[in-house]
Amino acid sequence: MKLSLKDSISQALQDVVNALLAEVDATKIPAVVLTRPKQKEHGDYAVNIAMPLAGLLKQNPRQVAETILAKVQFPDAVDSADIAGPGFINIKLKAGGETDILKDIMQMAESYGRLDNNNGEAVNLEFVSANPTGPMHVGHGRGAVVGDALANLMNARGYKVHKEYYINDAGSQIGVLANSVWLRMQELQGIKITFPEGAYPGDYIIEIAKEILASQDFASFEALDDVSRLQQLGELAVNANMAMIRSDLTDIGIEFDQYFSEKTLHESNKVTQLIEKLEADDLIYTGTLPPPKGKEVVDYNPVKQRLFRTTDFGDDVDRPLQKQDGTATYFAADIAYHADKFERGFKHMIDIWGADHGGYITRVQAAMKALTGLEKQPEVLLVQMVNLTRDGVPFKMSKRAGTFVTLSEVVEEVGKDAVRFNFMTRRIESQFDFDLEAAKAKDAENPVYYVQYAHARIHAVLRKAEAENIRLTDIKDIDTSLLTSDEASKLIKMLIAYPDMLDTAANRREPYRIATYIMQLAAAFHSFYHKNRVIMDDEALMQARLLLLRATAQVIKNALTLLGVSAPESM
Repeated sequence: MKLSLKDSISQALQDVVNALLAEVDATKIPAVVLTRPKQKEHGDYAVNIAMPLAGLLKQNPRQVAETILAKVQFPDAVDSADIAGPGFINIKLKAGGETDILKDIMQMAESYGRLDNNNGEAVNLEFVSANPTGPMHVGHGRGAVVGDALANLMNARGYKVHKEYYINDAGSQIGVLANSVWLRMQELQGIKITFPEGAYPGDYIIEIAKEILASQDFASFEALDDVSRLQQLGELAVNANMAMIRSDLTDIGIEFDQYFSEKTLHESNKVTQLIEKLEADDLIYTGTLPPPKGKEVVDYNPVKQRLFRTTDFGDDVDRPLQKQDGTATYFAADIAYHADKFERGFKHMIDIWGADHGGYITRVQAAMKALTGLEKQPEVLLVQMVNLTRDGVPFKMSKRAGTFVTLSEVVEEVGKDAVRFNFMTRRIESQFDFDLEAAKAKDAENPVYYVQYAHARIHAVLRKAEAENIRLTDIKDIDTSLLTSDEASKLIKMLIAYPDMLDTAANRREPYRIATYIMQLAAAFHSFYHKNRVIMDDEALMQARLLLLRATAQVIKNALTLLGVSAPESM
């Protein structure tokens, strides 16, 4: 892959640094990092590499900077370089020195900003993992969109991401689900029922009951013992809910590489084997836990339990792996699941959880350290909730779900693109107020409309040029140095910044940066468009500006693709 101008300058400086340190006993070679000076008169790039080199070479920073400039072979696009202060190197480019990036963008097309991941690190990215007890709500949707965008981003920056959904299809909540369905089945037969507190409300339970009765006779379930009946109904209900969840995910453009069933961990005895292994390693003991922290418990009666020595690995209290009846705790199944990921070859795991699970991170990481030796695994990202409003007024609950607004209802009203883009406009640790009316507005206040309109406007200009029989000159023959207006320079600098932005976003696990970047890029384009005529008599300048628009459209499309949002050519 061809190096960008910035990377070429960095490499030229790094070559000199490497050569200078080859003459001394340096255990670690500092990396050259170019930055943009805040003041335009200081040049186009700046680097402070002379500072960390000074101690290694036993010279003052300014001397080191002078040596570097005496030896460096900059690309032709560099006009000059000088030393400022104690040893900063400021680099100035020739007029139009960066404009050839436009040709690179058009040649690389959708691969601009991406790295080859043939030898990339394998990462297991688990997200959504909503309990299969009902439809997805908008909070699940935010986690789903963040996870999918992060997977796209990390794949683009050289990782090999395996997207996984963990189905919590074991445990007491499945029993509650099965009983809720059975009650509705009885009700459909005309039997008077009492719907207990804690059962799952919502019309979707009635729909599941109807689906079951449409294919199986009520009497066959009535004849079963309670345990067998609830077991069968639990499986049927989970399958129905997972079909609904998969459909909801498809509607927002999300597909998983794997759906992993918690139930299979128990059926394959992996949870039992995990406990036996910890027993053999003397990591389990019989003991009692202190009262819960942060709240007063009257007449606390400690009971003896089988406890995992997680405090030996960084947790604040040891954790029970078995309930008093001998069955495994949820924690036991959870660490068995993460151990299974490790056994499948994933040394790097990222989990995206709801913000209410923050207290669970340390214990899981402690368990994984005990089992695998890995530090801070899984890496956990916490996503805050979404507050739905309509014209600023909180949105009411859904009848179908019973207690919340479903994701499918929101997608149906505002569309996939609006949901996905809006969910990416805030940091995940910030609560997000999502106004349904604002998300449908066709104005500059709606971020997804603003960005998509920029892309569509560019294609409108290109269609106009075609209608006027203006042929696009071969890219290699276009003189991009003519793009000297302040608006053009700002737009070009933003296009150059795209790969670095992706790199930062991937390293920090912050895909929201993509949405922020595209909004800024769209603003820079609109500013350029309003102040610089594109279709004009000056053929050379027109061709340069048309190329700038084409490259801008390509980068907008590339970025929107990572967010899972479409890039329409007309609106």
